Order: sequence, then structure tokens, then C-alpha cells
Amino acid sequence: MTNELSENIGLHAGSSGIALFVAYYDRIIRGCADISPRITEILEHNVDCINAGSRQHTICGGISGFGWLCEHLKKLNMLNRDDIEFLDDLDSFLYRQMIADIKSENYDFLHGALGVATYFLTRFDKEEVRGYLNDFLFELEKSGIQCENGAIKWISELDHETGEKGYNISLSHGMSSIAAFLIRLCKLNFETKRAEKLLTQTITYILDQIAYTEGSISYFPSHAKENCRGNFTSRLGWCYGDLGIAHILWQAAIVVKNTEWEDTALKILLHNANRRNLQENFIRDAGLCHGSMGVAHIFRNLYKNTNIDAFNETADYWLNVTLQMYKNHDGLDGFKAWHTEKYGGMVKSDSLLDGIAGIGLALLSSLKNYEMVWDECIMLS
Repeated sequence: MTNELSENIGLHAGSSGIALFVAYYDRIIRGCADISPRITEILEHNVDCINAGSRQHTICGGISGFGWLCEHLKKLNMLNRDDIEFLDDLDSFLYRQMIADIKSENYDFLHGALGVATYFLTRFDKEEVRGYLNDFLFELEKSGIQCENGAIKWISELDHETGEKGYNISLSHGMSSIAAFLIRLCKLNFETKRAEKLLTQTITYILDQIAYTEGSISYFPSHAKENCRGNFTSRLGWCYGDLGIAHILWQAAIVVKNTEWEDTALKILLHNANRRNLQENFIRDAGLCHGSMGVAHIFRNLYKNTNIDAFNETADYWLNVTLQMYKNHDGLDGFKAWHTEKYGGMVKSDSLLDGIAGIGLALLSSLKNYEMVWDECIMLS
């Protein structure tokens, strides 16, 4: 783990993700329940960045991600309410950014409104936060586009460079993350009737995007069928494609007690358990986002919740693939993250989403008999 901390204080791409890994490593490997000097260093660094004028608000790269970390450390009894009182002064700023994002069609989980809303879910005990969430739910309802069959969809930017817009169904940036947020509202018994209605409409649209025919690699395309121009194959990973989408479908089925959704989700997930070719499935590194350890973690999570042996065996397979990738001697702790050549190719990364912090958290989760809920931040628990 590198010692120099970035000005990125976010959870998925910045210093807060590193602190999250250290917290679980200290607890599981070192047997230490108290907050460590390294975590304290990161917390102080992040506060200094905010005091110096940092106003990036996203969960992936900014203040709401740091806020999520603070609330999670409180959940782990490493911090108390007084330690994170400073978040009260930031909430109104984050609320304004969240509403501005959703009004401008930026509902993106990692880089827009949904990430901030996810942070506010961790502060549900505050009355004003429940007001923020109600306002966000209203804007979400208002911005949805109704379909003839009762489904609902949201438009978003598919390509930041060209500005192309369309309908994204992925977990990282698309409608599956909207469904994940609505599932959490239902679990909190917050505006349950509205949340369940919107969840049903969202899942209806997502299910309409199934493009599977006999012999297909994947059930879902990377985006909605209307954006894919006939190319319906998607990767195996958390970010895009079957695995993230079907995991959310399974969660939704459990929450609303819909056995048809549950059967469909398990059928898709069992199909994906047989996808083992790295090249065919676009797996080039070990990271959580689109790499082997992310696949292993999702299947391990599914096994713990369903007791289906095929999921456990698949998790073991991808864990072994990850260990075989432990060979980049010039990387961080043996691993490098894959990016396109335009963005550097194989690069060193200590982040949660594509680097060693996330790989480490998933490896810790693979240990037996230890319950961890860190993956709330990637919508898997």
C-alpha cells in the first residue's frame, strides 16, 4: 500500500477506500478493534483537503464517499458520533449537489446523484436527511420515462467523450443501481409504497432488456437493447453485464417476495457460473470492478445467501485465477489494474474499485466465519 495520499478523498477511487481496507485488515488479521494510526492519518488528510477547498461531492471521488467511510467506521465502533459531527456541516452542500445532479440527468452511482443518496442512507437517523431522501425520490420519479408496458427508464450519458445519451442498465452507472437504492429504501421502510412501485417498474424495464438466445454468452447487453445496435454480449463483472444486474434482480426478488424474479435471477447467475474463459469474458486483472476478484466476491456472496454449491465452487475458481494473477512484480503487492491503452494500460492502483484495497477486502471476505458488510458500498449487501 502506498504511503502518499491522493487529493482524491473518495471511497471507490480515493483515500477513503484505502482506510476501509485497513479497518477490516486491522480487525481480522491483526485482531485490533481500535482505530489505527494509518486510518487516523487518512481521516485527517481528508479533512485537510476539505478545509483547503475540495468540493468534489461524488461517492467515488469526493466528500460523500468520505462521509460514507466515516459512518461505516462508526458502525464498526471505531468512531463515535462526536468524531464525525463535522459531517453535519457538509450535508446541506451534498444535498444541493445531489438535487442538481438528478435534475441534470446525472443519476450515476459512482459520479452523480445516486452515490450521494447512498451516503445519506447511512445517516437515516437524522430527520433532515429523511427529507433529503424524500426530495431525491420525488426527482427520481419525475425524471423517469414511462414505457407502454408499465416499465420505467432513465436517460443518461453513455459516452463522456462524445456526449452520446441512452439507457444504461448496468450496476455501476445505470438503472440496476437505481433498483439497488430503491431496495434499500424498502428495507428501511421509507416511503415503501412509492419505492416498491418504482422498483417494480425499474425491474420490469431491466428484464425487458434480456437478449439471450441459445448459445449466447450473456443474457444482458452492456446497455439497453435500444442502444446496443445488435451487439448484445456483455462482460463478466460487477460493473457491466449479467453478474451485477442479476445480483440486484435477486435482491429485489427477496425484498418484494417475487418468486418469478428470483427464479430468473438464479437462472442467469447459474449460467454465468459456467463462464470461465478470461478473454471471452473481458477479464484482464484482479480488481473488484471488472476483474477476477470481483467475480469471486459476488459468487461467494451469493453462496452465503443461497447455499447453492455451484456458487461456492465458482467463487473458488475465480479466487484461484486471482492468485495466479499475483505476478506483476512492478505492481502494488503483485497486482496491476487494467485500463485501455489510452488511459495507461496496466497501471498501479491502490483504490477500492480497481486496485489492491478492493482486492484485499474481497480476500478478507473469502475467509470463513467472518461477517463483513463493507460491500454495502458496491451495493452487494
